[in-house]
Amino acid sequence: SKNKVPYHVILAAKQGDPDAMNQILSHYSGYINHFSRRRYYDQYGNALEVIDEEICQHIETALMMQIIYKFDCESLPEGEMLDEDDSSGK
Repeated sequence: SKNKVPYHVILAAKQGDPDAMNQILSHYSGYINHFSRRRYYDQYGNALEVIDEEICQHIETALMMQIIYKFDCESLPEGEMLDEDDSSGK
């Protein structure tokens, strides 16, 4: 599927490849930013939505920790198959 991070990129990130990890963080940046938004009121009482960088960093760190420590590269979720492109290791 076009909206999934390729399996080989996740494996590379798990093995410590910073470019692969950045590719994953970039892939999920819209999602991370969405859940990092906070409502802020200016001095005139106008509501503004801003991205809370601390929350953003917390979510990014949680995602990285899940990839490094929890991702099981030996098993795929039920019903999932490797794409032909993913099995080549490129």
